[in-house]
Amino acid sequence: MNRGKKRTMSHIKGEQAVNLLKKYFPDSWVVREYTPDYGIDLSVELFNQYGNDYITTGEHIFFQVKGTADIQIESLKVKERNNVEKEYFFSEKDVTNIDVIKFVIETELLVTVEKMGSAVPVILCVVDLKTENAYFVCLNDYIEKIIVPMDSNYFNKKTKTIYIPMGNKLNSEDGVHIVEWYAKRPKLYALFNKINYQKRELLYTNQNNMETIITHFLKILLRSDAWSAQNYFGAMDVVKREIDYYIKYGTTEETEQLINIKISEGVDVDKKEWEATYCTGLVSFREAQQVQSLQHLWDKLCLMGDVFEDVTKEAFLPTCLGIAISEPE
Repeated sequence: MNRGKKRTMSHIKGEQAVNLLKKYFPDSWVVREYTPDYGIDLSVELFNQYGNDYITTGEHIFFQVKGTADIQIESLKVKERNNVEKEYFFSEKDVTNIDVIKFVIETELLVTVEKMGSAVPVILCVVDLKTENAYFVCLNDYIEKIIVPMDSNYFNKKTKTIYIPMGNKLNSEDGVHIVEWYAKRPKLYALFNKINYQKRELLYTNQNNMETIITHFLKILLRSDAWSAQNYFGAMDVVKREIDYYIKYGTTEETEQLINIKISEGVDVDKKEWEATYCTGLVSFREAQQVQSLQHLWDKLCLMGDVFEDVTKEAFLPTCLGIAISEPE
């Protein structure tokens, strides 16, 4: 008899793709499959070596996995983005052509990912069952940086075409590190949020209490495991060095340089005769510079989040730090 429950080719390809993807993860990572799945196939928990064992990093990342034996490769024109008065204008000048994987995906999945927000990365991974290459793109960032600016009503369509740069291979030398980078995002967002809260508090802090509050705030920030991402994120590495300097010497390099200049000019840097921003009453040049440099430090901390939102989230997207890649379908 030829009757009974059927096992479809799409199910078979899906399982093959998941099994291939698992091979590219370290054995220490824990991969959990969702059955049934509603847009998310895998949850991956990351572990680092600790002596002879492995300890959880507290980092998780989600995957939607698609298997295909018919990869569609196209050449895509990437255009410049110009920021003018906080509005996006698209240059007609084509910057470059890049090879991409063309993949059609259900908009129901995209809407689900958009609901999840930016802090929890969902990686679309298209596995070529012939070559066993696994191509990826972060759907959260793709929706925010490409789909919504070009086609804000995309959810009214049944499907949407996604373009994945062919250089985005998880089975590459950097594949594991790329997954680690995305998995750190919830920690980064938590750190950025804490920094912005502290910045607002510092605006109303008296200079006499400034150093006590600063020390307290820095102790809180330094407890965050988000700093483990500094090797991936250059802006974070620069600011971390400034924090370490302050913790070690009780001042900033900026303050020391400005005070030394004034001393060389014969100025009494400890005489209370200055009015300064963020200070009340007359203060010494030393006090004024210390307070202002610490406020500047928090400006730089806040800038990390700005750089992340504006630039860093476009990593591994088919853009030239831009938005327009083609006309909406």
